[in-house]
Amino acid sequence: MKDRIREIYKNVAQDSDELKMWREKLEKQIEIALEKEREEMNITEYEKCRDRYYEIAMLAEEGGFILGFQYMLQLIIECSSKV
Repeated sequence: MKDRIREIYKNVAQDSDELKMWREKLEKQIEIALEKEREEMNITEYEKCRDRYYEIAMLAEEGGFILGFQYMLQLIIECSSKV
């Protein structure tokens, strides 16, 4: 089931306008978080650090989608059994 949800995330949700909006907010937050370090790093170090932040954020985004989808299904099943 998780593989199917992951497939939905990668093929449908990942390209949604709403998710793009959240990613823009994320990018701004990463830039703010790295602002001080940027002065102390060369460009290569900075880009590696920024990329690690993005990697972590994307993993969290996918995990949140999968968990949210699973909870939604549980709620639908629970609500439909009470009808």
